[in-house]
Amino acid sequence: MDTALRIRSAAMRLFADQGYAATSIRSLAAALHMTNAGIYHHVTSKEALLADLMRAGQLGLTDATDRMLTGRRDPAERLATLISSLTAVHALYPMTSRVMDGELRSLTHGSSARDEIIALRDLYEQRWKSALADGVEQGAFRIADRKLTRLALMSMCTGTSEWYRPDGESTLEQVCAEFVTIGLAAVRSSAQVTMRLDLTLLPDYPWEPHVDPRVAPAGRPAP
Repeated sequence: MDTALRIRSAAMRLFADQGYAATSIRSLAAALHMTNAGIYHHVTSKEALLADLMRAGQLGLTDATDRMLTGRRDPAERLATLISSLTAVHALYPMTSRVMDGELRSLTHGSSARDEIIALRDLYEQRWKSALADGVEQGAFRIADRKLTRLALMSMCTGTSEWYRPDGESTLEQVCAEFVTIGLAAVRSSAQVTMRLDLTLLPDYPWEPHVDPRVAPAGRPAP
């Protein structure tokens, strides 16, 4: 692993475990057995490092989502894809997900970096808005409040970064399938959508070794 990736990996772990505010360049250097000057040789500032990780994380999520949505026009299939992909990313990359979801507050208000991250998040969320709007317009979904529905479904998916474990009671495929069922019920869709999770289409976050979803829950063989 090269030095730049080692720094990003250690920073992601510290930001996720103890928060951005509690992480200093000194503590990052100590974790890597480097000097502060050695860190600054590769990054301009702690905030720039955070923004870089958040930018790469958000771009990876959006690109992976677009790959999974390719060829899917039906609103129910698109919603199912969005639910499955967001759930899987948060389950497999919990550190990256926690930092992406929770550290926007740490970027300086009015900075170009913060504005960029907000724009990237809005661009991703547009996929959800579009799927829900198309479903309503085509009569496939019945939703009283699209914004609240979107926020509720996305919160359900992102929550897996806090509780999912590969050796838990359910496999990742089972979690995604159940969430799809819950999501379609929330929009009052009568569609029956069966999603097969293709892990090869998920983003690659090299600074975080993801958990192996093929690990079977205790007492059961892997599927």
